[in-house]
Amino acid sequence: MQFASHLKFCRSTLSGSFIPWIGFITALVLTTAPAFANPAKKAGKTSPQKGEEAAQTESAPQVPSTPPAGSSPMADLKKSNAALKKLFQKQSPSWSPENDAKKTEMRKIVSSFLDFDELARRALAKHWDELSPKQRTEFVGVLRELIERNYVRQVHGQPNYDLNFSKEAVNDSEATVDATLDATSNGKKVKVEMEYKLLYKGSRWLVFDVITDEQSMLENYRAEFNKIITKESFEALLKRMKKRLEKAD
Repeated sequence: MQFASHLKFCRSTLSGSFIPWIGFITALVLTTAPAFANPAKKAGKTSPQKGEEAAQTESAPQVPSTPPAGSSPMADLKKSNAALKKLFQKQSPSWSPENDAKKTEMRKIVSSFLDFDELARRALAKHWDELSPKQRTEFVGVLRELIERNYVRQVHGQPNYDLNFSKEAVNDSEATVDATLDATSNGKKVKVEMEYKLLYKGSRWLVFDVITDEQSMLENYRAEFNKIITKESFEALLKRMKKRLEKAD
């Protein structure tokens, strides 16, 4: 089976089309805040001055710190994966309150191991420095919501997969974790080699990039975002992303 590139996944985030398998792999390794929040909506509920102050506060993410002795990024990833698999086993009708609760819990788990601030900053690269604190906060919030919604919408039932972590390498506040994803897609068995890139922030390891079969999620986001901003503008990129959210409602 040939895998579509992560670049197609990035484009699908903006266009509305979505590749289920790549979406599954990408979101599986994805995030930051334990609870989801839309910074743009929050700002709208305050006066312009307070909204700007809130934006400046929220746009100052945690910086990498030295992990304590014995800290293991691989152990943290295993814990998140186990929580997801346990949640997948809960069966409930799509229309039921139980299913809504399942989706909410799924988003919280996914949002517990991906660093959206780091992903956004590195994906925008030089363009990040040109943004105001308010623009940064809004962009991170929209990107987070797009990824979470795509994940919840695409993953149903109990995906047939095994994620096996093989080794980790820690260098101060940075780490890499290697893994192999064995799964069944459309009746075919597939194996995907994966590499997580993480930073230690606060009290946990957070993923900011994942490489699957030599395709970097971060690099492909960067290429697509840069293309749109250079050809049009940052506002055009944000507008496309917001339109994608409206279609998902």
